[in-house]
Amino acid sequence: MINMQNVMELVKPPDSSDVVECNQNSIKVPLLGRIHFVQDSQGRLFASCVLAYWVYGTFSTLFIILIPAYNDNTISWPVYYGFLLVSALCLMSFLRSSLSNPGRIPTYSETASNSSEWSRCRTCCQMRPPRSHHCRRCRQCVMRMDHHCPWINNCVGDNNHFAFMQLLAYAFLLSMSAFILVMLHFWVFPKCVTCNREAFYIKHSIWPMYLLFLLSINMMFMMMSQFTQQHYNIIAGRTTLELMISPSDVNPKHLQKCYNSYRELCGQGLVIFWWFPFGRRRPLFPATYSKV
Repeated sequence: MINMQNVMELVKPPDSSDVVECNQNSIKVPLLGRIHFVQDSQGRLFASCVLAYWVYGTFSTLFIILIPAYNDNTISWPVYYGFLLVSALCLMSFLRSSLSNPGRIPTYSETASNSSEWSRCRTCCQMRPPRSHHCRRCRQCVMRMDHHCPWINNCVGDNNHFAFMQLLAYAFLLSMSAFILVMLHFWVFPKCVTCNREAFYIKHSIWPMYLLFLLSINMMFMMMSQFTQQHYNIIAGRTTLELMISPSDVNPKHLQKCYNSYRELCGQGLVIFWWFPFGRRRPLFPATYSKV
């Protein structure tokens, strides 16, 4: 067994082939430099659909329901700015989970193979620690890989699993808020007084509201089911891939405490910062790499 300090001493600079592979999963953005971005056409299409849903859900709710109701004093400012806050946090968590490196394993020297816990990937021949898997879409081994999510065009791994949980939570809150506001718009709110009723989006608002109703209720139940499943995986100490391979390994009587499980997932820091989609995650050692 080798501890984390010894593992870090085994890291060596990547060779030219590693640099080429890394550049395939990254793009150069002005002022931001090179960021992680998986070059997958299907993943880009799915991620674009998610962004389109966010744009439609946010702006249709904002211009058809919130702004007219706020100008008519039908709703108070906490409702108005609370929806904007949830929408902004949802977008930030999506970008964080989509553009974060999920846990690409650096190049290690061959002395790491002295540990019986390590294995060599059959696809990329990379030495990797336990609970790592190779993603064929990302073309790299990911540490503590949970699954590859096409909706964010990225893997969910050790470095962005907490951001993925934030995305599920904020997407559920955004969908639930849109659903409640649509119901209030149909059955409770009076007709707007200060709005321009000749505006196209006000005059024909009934059809966008029907579509928003269907999208919000569908996304709300999807995010609820996904968050529930991920929560169970976290307290069980297993990833989605591990449960798919060995579903009988989890004993419901031996589930971890929620605080300890989420502390390992979100890393160090105050609990209040666990759900902020910005800032740098400081992982716990040696909890995450207890087998290394």
